[in-house]
Amino acid sequence: MRPGDTGIAKRVVVGVVIKPVGLKGEIKVKPLTDNPDRYAPGSSLWFAPVGGKPAPFVVEDVSEYKGILRVLFAGIESVEEAERYRGQEIFVPEAEVPPLPEGEYYHFQIIGLDVYASGGRLLGKVTDIFEAGEKDVYVIKGRGKEYLVPATGEHIREIDVERGRITLYPMEGYIPEDEV
Repeated sequence: MRPGDTGIAKRVVVGVVIKPVGLKGEIKVKPLTDNPDRYAPGSSLWFAPVGGKPAPFVVEDVSEYKGILRVLFAGIESVEEAERYRGQEIFVPEAEVPPLPEGEYYHFQIIGLDVYASGGRLLGKVTDIFEAGEKDVYVIKGRGKEYLVPATGEHIREIDVERGRITLYPMEGYIPEDEV
């Protein structure tokens, strides 16, 4: 194992440490997960101090206010200890992420995939995903251009996570004809 390696092949980021809060080592966290049980007391989450080795921490207590969590982790008992984690990503091993129904994907599975136009031309990679109403929109960047593609069956022909690619249907109004 390399220094700093956790032995975890793939990590899924589920939050970011904002800053310490209070005197007992509590930490403000911006959650990056839709799983309401991810931060439940007793849950194990991973993160690393600056310059330190990643390690699991167990949630002892949690409260939420306006979408931000206040989390007390076992083993972090002072504001000074909590400060070591400021700005750090909180993650879980990919193996701990529950599977989704057929045809549904987590954002981490989509970001980074190559995107091909209906004619087979590589347009770029998915670099971000944002919500627009009830639909996700994929941000695709490549060859100095950016495309915004609604993630619907009307626009997406195939998502092949194993092969690392997405293929689009012809998209009038989204991608110029000379690029498909």
